[in-house]
Amino acid sequence: MKFKNVFNLLLVIFSCYAFGQVNQKINLTFFGSSVCNGSNAESKHGYAWQFYNNNIIDTTKYQYFNVSTGGDNTIKIEKFDRLTNKLYPTKPDFVVIGLSLSNEGIRNEADNNGREQILEQFRSRLLSLADSLNQQGIKPVIVNCYAHSDFTKEEYMFTKKMNQIINTWKYPSINVLGSIDDWEGRWVEGYVANAGHPNTLGHQEMSYTIVPSLFDAIQKLKKTPSYDWNPSYCTLKNDEQYENPLSLEIKNTVHSFTLSFRFKKTDNGSIAGFTSKDLKHEITINNNKLYYKNLSVILPDSLNNWTHIVLSHSYANQKTMFIVNGKLIGIVNEQIVPSDIHFGGSASFAELKDLTFHRSCLNLDEAIDLYNKKFIQSSLEFYNPMTKPIKNDKVKNYAQSLSELIINKSVVIQSTQIQF
Repeated sequence: MKFKNVFNLLLVIFSCYAFGQVNQKINLTFFGSSVCNGSNAESKHGYAWQFYNNNIIDTTKYQYFNVSTGGDNTIKIEKFDRLTNKLYPTKPDFVVIGLSLSNEGIRNEADNNGREQILEQFRSRLLSLADSLNQQGIKPVIVNCYAHSDFTKEEYMFTKKMNQIINTWKYPSINVLGSIDDWEGRWVEGYVANAGHPNTLGHQEMSYTIVPSLFDAIQKLKKTPSYDWNPSYCTLKNDEQYENPLSLEIKNTVHSFTLSFRFKKTDNGSIAGFTSKDLKHEITINNNKLYYKNLSVILPDSLNNWTHIVLSHSYANQKTMFIVNGKLIGIVNEQIVPSDIHFGGSASFAELKDLTFHRSCLNLDEAIDLYNKKFIQSSLEFYNPMTKPIKNDKVKNYAQSLSELIINKSVVIQSTQIQF
């Protein structure tokens, strides 16, 4: 009899523990329109589903919901009570909002004045939704506006303008436009199902733009970063000319990506790059001439001013843009999958600041924004402005990401502090 009572007690304790464990899952809900819902992907396995189910996120920790509805926009999600009937029943901890300017009506306007009004409607209502969720203790994440095969030049301009606005918000965001945009606002051929939707491969490219550790980083209370205007910087001393002095290992697949930084005085040699299929792809400097493969630009004889570099790769377009101080130097035809990226290289020293790595291809307008110190937090996996002394064997990551930039032991980083 006693044994039976003990057994029942243990059974109750185990059941409560197990139930508690189930209840401890973090609810991750995708809430948007047809692309967010996975339309035109095989078995509706769109970018949201692929992100959750392809060993990118810990599925024992997070519970996935997708309550997106085709055709929805910022008005319909309230008009048809999507919030009450679809979103809130999932009891979300995170809501990833995936809406589009196309559904908002941007293509129905005849002139830019009408498009401006649609943009303002989308901006104000999307921000209001994010604010409302945030006030309820629900963490919003914004999916940036994306391509459409029927976009005109003007509609593409407004798409990029809206994404620029989203990058000024305090909420994290995802740069899906940079995954399969043909740089004219349309889906890249081979990644499109129809004018309004990508195919399965297109959804896969979009899924890669979500920073894998984004939700874990937010759980650890990492805030959305902003530009650090402090003029201080660091000097990387690499007397042994180690090839990867500051190295960021890529643990989940990256296709489209952007590497950017500023440098000032430096020795000859490589100053940044990445590895793909065991091959080094380097940005190098030799006698005041800066190179990326067959592209080059002449720099001033005295490097007393900061030079800003952006290397932006579009996997779908099979092209890499080399941009220096906001100017496109040229394009290399290539399709690469990086296994790691690094800052510094064979140059024995380099003065560095504003190190960033994005999991998406920044377009030329966005690269110019970076040069002009307009911060881009969408799909940002690593950021350190190098304005503070570096301690230990890692460079602190200020992005909403848990990725780490490792310092090789043979490298010395000296901090130059300037009165601000």
